[in-house]
Amino acid sequence: MADVTNYTIENASGANVRTDLNAVFGAIQSSNSKSSDLASSQCVAGMPFLNTTTNILKIRNSSNGAFTEIGNIDQANLGLLSKAGGTMTGALLIDDSSSASTPALSFDTDTDLGLFRKSANVMGFSSSGTEQMIFDANGLTLQAQNDLRFADSDSSHYVGFKAASTVSSSLTWTLPSADATVSGYALVSDASGTLSWAAAGAGAQGAGSDNIFWENDQTVTQSYTITNGQNAGSFGPIEIQNGVTVTVGAGETWTVV
Repeated sequence: MADVTNYTIENASGANVRTDLNAVFGAIQSSNSKSSDLASSQCVAGMPFLNTTTNILKIRNSSNGAFTEIGNIDQANLGLLSKAGGTMTGALLIDDSSSASTPALSFDTDTDLGLFRKSANVMGFSSSGTEQMIFDANGLTLQAQNDLRFADSDSSHYVGFKAASTVSSSLTWTLPSADATVSGYALVSDASGTLSWAAAGAGAQGAGSDNIFWENDQTVTQSYTITNGQNAGSFGPIEIQNGVTVTVGAGETWTVV
């Protein structure tokens, strides 16, 4: 360890001057090392310093107001992430830029592809410099009528869903919590966005391409309300299980033939 009060060589006898010089050169040689940070009065801007307790190499900032850490001398690359890559032990904080054209996290040969901070707690995904998708507390949103695609086994073809070109009011459909208990049932809406399983309608076909026969179940196992402004029809006999209710509102009818 070596540090000096200052770097001024005072007028004195030859031996004292030599001692003073050796102390100054020793401090410089050891990067002014000490077990605790130097006092401000011992520092000048640009001075290197090694804290031998923490093994952190530092340099005095340009205003001579504090030290700036460089790294740990007992670790490879001073404990810093190498350009060739490595393992980080702390958080990775990237630029707050909200630009989709130059996303903060991108690639050296494809700088308009990547991630960016669209706004507080909203992550943006950019491709070709355009915002394609966002992720926030509400979930995942595909922008600009982009498809949600499901590829086949060799990813040569896909099936997909997309929004209508114009949506007048935002809507979320809530799926049922379990599969249908009867084969051939279809998803139906309650007009409020909640989907459930129900008979698909014109069930069995006739010979060839005939679509003639209407089939329905004989037992109502779940409560049901006829849609407002609609009528319903069934082929009887129909049994309604105990505890199950079929609600027919004013202005609607349910006809059992």
